Amino acid sequence: MNNLQYTKYLFDNVKKISFADPGVIRDTYGRGENLTHKFLIKELKNFTKNIIIDFGGNFLATYEGKSKKKIVIGSHLDSQKHGGNFDGLAGVIMGIIVIKFFYEKKITPKNSIAVMGIRGEESCWFPYSYIGSKIALGQFDKKLLHSLKRSDTNKSLYYHIKKAGFNADKVSNNETNFDISNFKYFIEPHIEQGPVLEKKKIPLGIVTGIRGSFRYRDAFCKGDYLHSGATPFDYRKDSVVAVSMLVNEMNIYWKKQLKKNKDLVITFGQFFTDKKEHSFAKSSGLVNFCIDVRSSSNKILEIANKTLIKKIKLIEKKTNTKFYLGKQTNSQPALMDKKLIKIFQKYSKERSIKFEIMASGAGHDASVFANYGIPSIMLFIRNKNGSHNPKEYMSIKQFFEGYKVLCGAIENNYI
Repeated sequence: MNNLQYTKYLFDNVKKISFADPGVIRDTYGRGENLTHKFLIKELKNFTKNIIIDFGGNFLATYEGKSKKKIVIGSHLDSQKHGGNFDGLAGVIMGIIVIKFFYEKKITPKNSIAVMGIRGEESCWFPYSYIGSKIALGQFDKKLLHSLKRSDTNKSLYYHIKKAGFNADKVSNNETNFDISNFKYFIEPHIEQGPVLEKKKIPLGIVTGIRGSFRYRDAFCKGDYLHSGATPFDYRKDSVVAVSMLVNEMNIYWKKQLKKNKDLVITFGQFFTDKKEHSFAKSSGLVNFCIDVRSSSNKILEIANKTLIKKIKLIEKKTNTKFYLGKQTNSQPALMDKKLIKIFQKYSKERSIKFEIMASGAGHDASVFANYGIPSIMLFIRNKNGSHNPKEYMSIKQFFEGYKVLCGAIENNYI
C-alpha cells in the first residue's frame, strides 16, 4: 500500500476496533485502548523489530539511525467517551508513516526515529492528566495508583494497569525501561481541537506553548429545598442562583483579564441539580458543578484561583448557601522549544506550506516531556467540528500537509 492507502487503513481499522455508537471509546487501560495499542504494535513490526513496551503499557518503536539519539514522535491513544477517531491517534499514525517512509526508501536518518503510543492522557477515565507520559518518564506519583478510581468501574488505576497485563509495582517504584537519556526531541503531531486553522483555511499550526490548569471536578453548592411560591426572596437559600452568580462573576472576570492581554480560559463544564429531589415547585437545595481554569502562566492561575475563592465567599453571604469545591487537580503550563519552532517555521516557508504560530488551549503529553527537560514541540493539523465529540473530522489531505513538514524536516536534516 502507498502512504495514503496505508494511512486510511490504519485510521479505519482503529475506528473499527474501538467503535462505539456514536464515535469511539478507547478507555484508559480498557478494551478500546488495549486493542488499539495491540493493533498498532503489530503494524509497526513491519518496519522495525525494536519495540519496547514499558511497565505502564506505553510502547516505543525505534527505527535505527546513525545516532542513538532519538526523535520521538508520539501522542496518546485513549479517547473521550464517545469521542472522535483522530484526537491523539493522528500523531501516532503520522509517526508510523514517517518510519514507513524511511524503511521503504532504505534511508538511514541522522538520528534514530521512534514512535511512542502513550496511555491515559484523557482525564475523563481517571481524574488526573498525563498518566501514561508521566509513567514513561518515571515521574508518576505512586500514591495515586490506589487513590485514582476509573469513572465507569470505580476500580483503582493499580487494578486496571495489572488487569491490562502490565507491572503496576514497577510503576509504583518509578521504574522505566525506556532510555530517556537518548530522547533528543519529543514531537507531538495532533489535530487542532479549536476552530482557528479551519476558519483561516491554514493546514498547519506550529505550537509555542501548552496551557496548564487547575480544576475542581466534584464541586457542589448546598442550599435548602424550599417552596417555590411560599418562600420570599430574603428567606431563600437557592443553590441554582448561587452557582449561576458564580458562573456570571467568573465570566466577567475572564473578559476583564482578556482585555488586559492575560492568557486565561474559564469553563464550567457541568452544572446540574439532583434529579431525585429537584422539582418544578421547589428552589433547589443542591447544585453539582465543575470548573476548569487554564492559562500559560502559573501566576495567572494562582490569581484566578484566589479570585474564585473570594467570589465564592461573597456569594455565600448573599445567598445563604455553602460551596464545597472538593479536591483540586492541576497540570503545569509548558513552553515549546524555541529552536524547534524556528526550524519548522523555516522549513514550512521554504516549502510554501502555510502555517499559524499559536498556543495550545488544550493540555497535551508534550507538556510533560517539555517540563522534564526534553526539547519538545507540537504540530497542529487542521480539523473540522472541534474535538472530544463523534463529529470530529480531519481530512487525510490535511494530515499529509503536516506529514510533509515533519518527515521532510527529518529527511533533510533540519532536525
